Amino acid sequence: MVKMSSDVCLSLKNLKKDFKAKQALKGITLTLEEGSVLGLVGPNGAGKTTMIKLIMGLLRPTAGSIKIFGKDRNEMTRAELSQIGYVADEPGLYEFMTVRQIIAFNSGFYPKWNRERCGDLLSRLKLPPDEKIKHLSRGMKAQLSLVLALSSMPRLLILDEPLEGLDPLRRIEFLNLIIEDFAGREGKSVLISSHYLEELERIADKIAFLNEGLLVKAASADKLKADEKTIRVVFQKEPPGELFKMPGIKDIRREGKLAFLITVENNFNEIYEACSRFPHYVLDIYHRNLEDLFRDYSGGYKA
Repeated sequence: MVKMSSDVCLSLKNLKKDFKAKQALKGITLTLEEGSVLGLVGPNGAGKTTMIKLIMGLLRPTAGSIKIFGKDRNEMTRAELSQIGYVADEPGLYEFMTVRQIIAFNSGFYPKWNRERCGDLLSRLKLPPDEKIKHLSRGMKAQLSLVLALSSMPRLLILDEPLEGLDPLRRIEFLNLIIEDFAGREGKSVLISSHYLEELERIADKIAFLNEGLLVKAASADKLKADEKTIRVVFQKEPPGELFKMPGIKDIRREGKLAFLITVENNFNEIYEACSRFPHYVLDIYHRNLEDLFRDYSGGYKA
């Protein structure tokens, strides 16, 4: 994770997108702070790729606004747009070209293209310069797309499911490259969507959960870790009903006669203290990871 600043790199306000009878996005309001990593999480069809395509200008919004670097996206110049690096879920690379040829082709579009950096990244990822792109695996194409994006020296890096097709070692290398070569640098920001929740949890400063076109929850990773917990308590007698109505309780599951699993999304300290004051035999805390929260916010629970 990197330290977040108070400046906003990307701002979405009431963003909507309709496809004929389907509402893909239903009014998303979300910010990405400069110098931070925002992880986008949600099941297939939640609207993640649609959101990213709207940000990249590949689709037009039905309503709402997109601001990048403080400027309306529709008013950005070509030079300003060149400061956005993009790795699509299906990289649109010219298959008839070699790796070397597509690098030469792309470099002409970016005023700040860094040839030395590009060469270093190719060597690090062991991508063959003279291999035709059509012969590369999906994972190698994703790595090549990252090389192209990073070599353009962007301020904002947008990654849509970039880890698909990568084996575990290549996923680690891919993420390390993002952290070490990009996210760790001053003023650099990342928006990344991924189903690989363990890896995402390792790099994201903030997590946004999408489901059915809605932003269900967005919070800093630190706040999620502090607030989202499960309390297991075995009381000595039936607890008062008011206990389970406290703000911040997301779900309650009874296990046996007097045992309860209480899932908490905020106000953890107050809820824990309330449980502790009532006579009990057992009072344990279970920390919840991103996979647990994914299950909650992908349909098991809706805010």
